[in-house]
Amino acid sequence: EINKAKAEGEGEDLYVAGIDEAGRGPVLGGMVYGIAWCKRSFEKNLKSRGFADSKQLTPEKRKELMNFMEENRGEAGVDYASDSMCARSIGGRMLDSTRSSLNEIALEQTCRILEEVLVKLGERCAEGQEATALIDTVYVDTLGKADLHRDRLSSKFPGLQFVVESKADATYPVVSAASIVAKVQRDEELEALASSAVGSGYPGDERTKAWLCSQVDRVFGFKSPLVRFSWSTCKEVLEKSGAVEVTWDCDEEEDGAQQKLWSSYAPARKRTVQGGGVGKRASKHAAAESSGVGRQSFFRSRKLQKIDAF
Repeated sequence: EINKAKAEGEGEDLYVAGIDEAGRGPVLGGMVYGIAWCKRSFEKNLKSRGFADSKQLTPEKRKELMNFMEENRGEAGVDYASDSMCARSIGGRMLDSTRSSLNEIALEQTCRILEEVLVKLGERCAEGQEATALIDTVYVDTLGKADLHRDRLSSKFPGLQFVVESKADATYPVVSAASIVAKVQRDEELEALASSAVGSGYPGDERTKAWLCSQVDRVFGFKSPLVRFSWSTCKEVLEKSGAVEVTWDCDEEEDGAQQKLWSSYAPARKRTVQGGGVGKRASKHAAAESSGVGRQSFFRSRKLQKIDAF
């Protein structure tokens, strides 16, 4: 069905695109998603130049290949884009009321850069032609189960054909190009914000753990914006560093219990909303308000009352 909807110029004149990320696992720094696209006829040039999984290339080789992409950037060559999310934003999303998973955040980034490509290609479309008609296939390095990830992407972009595989960056040169774009950008961002003392940034690196310990603020958590404070490694570092335990007044308490957290690492409590019956008499309502029954402990302990007349 997708192929039937493609533009007349099939095969070598259609684009292929690749998507990959850098910085999914580290406890330090942002996560960057990269996308690269070119006409299928140009993809062989990527392979001949040595495009491969960015993690298997030296920094010098990655820089050389980035220069090649820059020199050949455009409609006749290869183009690329990226989307970066900083460490604090990742931590905030994972610990806010929605408790977004890293996979959900990554899917959002994937969709954003793909939408950006479709906008750019849309400028080259003939009147009445969809940008998706210019793309033959989008190759993606998978998140979790490949079939599920493909289905999620297909539901958001029904006009595109996706090939989702593990280690796609080692199989498809256009995904290798995306991998290099993401890796080079993340390395540059990390280098601009930190010294070599941070280590690799991965939780298992002893230099990284030592640096995290040096950045602890016993009250506010961590001094550096590089830290993904939602990682379990950070919780362990705070506990071992004697960080101040914080007690939060829960929005709704049961049996007078209070929720104790190390900063904001404990999972959110499930809240139960209790609705009163319709038509209760005003006097009973007023009495309940006055007694403080069912009110949050912050207001009860301070004997604060709700008023509607001044």
